[in-house]
Amino acid sequence: MADDASKALGSPQTAGTFVSPKGLTKRLTGVAAGGAVGGVAGGMAAMAAASGPYQGAPQFGTVGYVAVTEAEVAVLRGKMGLLKPKVGEDVVGRVARSEIASAELDGGALKAAMRIDFSNGDSWEFEVPKIHRKTAEQVVRALNQGKEQS
Repeated sequence: MADDASKALGSPQTAGTFVSPKGLTKRLTGVAAGGAVGGVAGGMAAMAAASGPYQGAPQFGTVGYVAVTEAEVAVLRGKMGLLKPKVGEDVVGRVARSEIASAELDGGALKAAMRIDFSNGDSWEFEVPKIHRKTAEQVVRALNQGKEQS
């Protein structure tokens, strides 16, 4: 497995994928449009309107990594590499797999939405760029393994 968080998590990773915060694409599009329409002032106003904490998942910046082990699911802060993102060592959230109610990935064309629901009613939501769709499918499959599908 080329991208692996096993060392940072202290146990073998069984699946993992790179993700972006939910709504990042929309925010970046708004910032770009604000910059084109209003120059520097428009771009700054759009950036201010788009900023704020990401909802529905641990905060990890613009690139994160969701890793699954036998015992847990974790979110790590990713790093931008020269050609592709890299798995970081900073774990920003972890939850026992026994707390996972379900996981799903929608059929978005350029970006998909991945959602992990927990038994207490909370959830983590992410965007998955098309290039990482296959690994995201592996994560969802691993998290749903042994769970009854409704």
